[in-house]
Amino acid sequence: MIRPVASKAWITLLAVAVAFVVLPLLMPGGTLDLYPFAGARFPVHAGFIDLATTVLVFALFALGFNLLFGHTGELSFGHSMFFALGAYGTALATKGFDITLFGSHLVFAGSHDGLFALFISLSIVLLWAWALGRIIVPRSSGIYYSMITMAFAQVIYFIAFRWSELTGGEDGLQGISRPHIIGIPDGWLGDATHVYVFTAVIAFLAVAGNYWIVHSKFGSVLHAIRENKQRARFLGYDVNKYRVNAFVLSAIFPGIAGWLWTYFQQSINPDAGSIDYSGRVVMMSLLGGINTFAGPMIGAFVYWDLQNRVSGITKFWPAAIGIVFAIFVILAPRGIGGGFEDIRRYGIQAVFRRIFSKSARIETEVAEELPTHGAAR
Repeated sequence: MIRPVASKAWITLLAVAVAFVVLPLLMPGGTLDLYPFAGARFPVHAGFIDLATTVLVFALFALGFNLLFGHTGELSFGHSMFFALGAYGTALATKGFDITLFGSHLVFAGSHDGLFALFISLSIVLLWAWALGRIIVPRSSGIYYSMITMAFAQVIYFIAFRWSELTGGEDGLQGISRPHIIGIPDGWLGDATHVYVFTAVIAFLAVAGNYWIVHSKFGSVLHAIRENKQRARFLGYDVNKYRVNAFVLSAIFPGIAGWLWTYFQQSINPDAGSIDYSGRVVMMSLLGGINTFAGPMIGAFVYWDLQNRVSGITKFWPAAIGIVFAIFVILAPRGIGGGFEDIRRYGIQAVFRRIFSKSARIETEVAEELPTHGAAR
């Protein structure tokens, strides 16, 4: 069994905790915002803390997606469906509903208990993920896997858009009250800073859980499946079983993110289940680095910070983000996190050579192997 070294685990999680504390200060308008064109940031405006909360929610979303993509090698274009299910489950558990289904009148008055809403949301998410996993995983892989997940995500989007009696249709559900959580005074979550603190605590616990999964024996098997499914099967692992479990586990984190997002926004609409949201999280993961643990979280920060800054300069900000994304994919396919790993392994000069020269990439990789061969002789 491969387990994370205790000291490395603590250092990593401590770094994440420090990043969560400092994050609001790095947002546009935050105290540590040193962006040269942000001269209008003083006095500090209230929007920076909301942007920091958004980054945390999508970092958690991306972390779950990357458990499937970066660590298992399965690309899903439909992970927004789990985000939407978590969000709508929370909204309906809080506001309640009054609908007629198959001739039966169903009524629920709603509850302000946040943990109850979380339980309902995750139950829906896990049930849907398990059912899809059993259907999709044994029958598809590669591009077919990606397109099938996107098709099922469109089913969720269509239901949210059309079933106005339950979901509010195109307008969604509005006026969702902040939750009551045991141990938290009523009204405490009415402040934006307190919402960020609450989100940061939940996100940190989820990140710790994700770290444990990735660095456990289960995570090691997922890495083996990512590298070579056939070889993992020859080693005696039930590859499809692990793939189904990875699919279900990867749904938990967007489900929690949807729970947090609904309480933060106090509303939800069908866009949460759209292909656009799935595309964003793919972009965040690739920007940050899909084969690193912290990469998706870094990517979420870069994406939202870049969007916020560029949208204030030009209305063509999606094109600007697309250009940045294309440059990263071409010059740094391992993402920001992968770039840091390469710097640690090869040095800054060698990394710049690797970016522009295929021969330099081969040279550094061969040089890394030479000491091992020399020791063997």
